[in-house]
Amino acid sequence: MKAYRILVQDSRLGGTVELAAEFRSDARAREFACERLASSDHVKAVEVWAGPIRLCRYASDARRAA
Repeated sequence: MKAYRILVQDSRLGGTVELAAEFRSDARAREFACERLASSDHVKAVEVWAGPIRLCRYASDARRAA
């Protein structure tokens, strides 16, 4: 398992929530980020970090464009 830092921008909370999680792979961490963004209209963006490297950033503006 690999450790990740996940930043979730949630409009209900008025800021960014930082989560710590462990996943088997970078792909699973990215999948979780997509699921978290899709889980609520209040979630505006999700970033996944593996140490100092940002693996991905998904934002709600991309969701509206799709």
